[in-house]
Amino acid sequence: MITLEQARPRIEIPLGAMSMPRAPVARLADGFLHAMLYLTILSGFFVFVQPAPYEYLAAVLAFAALLARVRLDRKQMPLLLLFLIRDVSGAIALMPILHHDDSFRFLATSFYLGLTAVLFACLFADDTMRRLATMKSAYVMSGVIASILGSLGYFQLYFPIYPGLEIFSMNDRAVAGFKDPNVLGVFLIPPMMWLIVDFVIDKVRLRHVIASAIMLVGLILAFSRAAWGSFAFTTMMTLGTIFLTQPSGRTRKRIIVIVLLGTAFMAVIAAGLMSVEVVNKMLFQRAGIQQYDLEADGGRFNLQQNSIKEILVNPMGMGPWGFSKIYGMVSHNTFLGTLLNHGWVGGFAYILQVLMTLWFGLRAALVRTPWQTFLIATYFTFVALVLEAFVVDTDHWRHYYVLQGIIWGLVVATMNSSRQRQQGQYA
Repeated sequence: MITLEQARPRIEIPLGAMSMPRAPVARLADGFLHAMLYLTILSGFFVFVQPAPYEYLAAVLAFAALLARVRLDRKQMPLLLLFLIRDVSGAIALMPILHHDDSFRFLATSFYLGLTAVLFACLFADDTMRRLATMKSAYVMSGVIASILGSLGYFQLYFPIYPGLEIFSMNDRAVAGFKDPNVLGVFLIPPMMWLIVDFVIDKVRLRHVIASAIMLVGLILAFSRAAWGSFAFTTMMTLGTIFLTQPSGRTRKRIIVIVLLGTAFMAVIAAGLMSVEVVNKMLFQRAGIQQYDLEADGGRFNLQQNSIKEILVNPMGMGPWGFSKIYGMVSHNTFLGTLLNHGWVGGFAYILQVLMTLWFGLRAALVRTPWQTFLIATYFTFVALVLEAFVVDTDHWRHYYVLQGIIWGLVVATMNSSRQRQQGQYA
């Protein structure tokens, strides 16, 4: 007869491993990883200078991931390979214009940011809830700081507060530490959505209400039509999907209550801002179609038509800034811009990567997991970014790659957890 003790599998541990104090070292590496993750995400609001602090911190984060033995799951390989195809094709397109200013830096930035997406995918595939909590806390703080700086910079233009704050505004709009008010507006949507999900699923905390109010002011003062539309789209799709996927009737009732209270809350803040004459005037000015959208020469849609013409006659691409050297401006369309900058091969690799992210992200978002509601909010925020990419250039927005990395990481985490449940069921 075989006893229970004999049936247990024997695990051979090397003598060297037995003598090494691995647990304290692992805890130290894990603490270092979370500290660098927090600092990297926190720095995302400040990209005035190039390279931004985010770039240096992301490199240290990658080192911390190595120390913590974060692994690259084979299911994440398509993300890495498609980024590499995009950038190798871009390097070929770069050759004829290598002498142009900033062309090499443009491609290097694309390559580096693509690697950060893979890094975040690896991070959130394991130890998912703890790492998401660290990332979310840092992003909310980053959004609050950005909103405060942007608001101070905006009101400095009309009601002087302290000399020098005007650097956080641009073209009579809040910009904070970014180079474009549109980026500030869209940057604030992910942390706002995560807090809204917390209100619905968890509880309403005063500090989160205050943080949401501050970021809502920043979103409004950025005067970005695309960001306003993205926020409205993301909020409706996120809450609608959570409403449909939650089995609890109590949670569904809570969603309805939160929507009503949240709408009133936002209306009060918007009304308060609109009571300021300069804000009211700018809101109505930005709400309509802008002149540069429809200009016959150099307008947004005119540039996109010219982009399509150049794509058809330049299958190898024109290289970074190649199109702008001829027409004076970029295409204002991320997908057209990628086909122009990286050629047909690189452009279609990028489009395939986006489509895969949308498809696998949606499938994972419908699976019940501890991170399901977080993934739903992140997924629809990314969908809004993809839609926005048809009218602006998002390919160097750092938070775009953070969101894409989160989705791929949670997709892998969902697949792994589903497989583990199936193995447990049939064991």
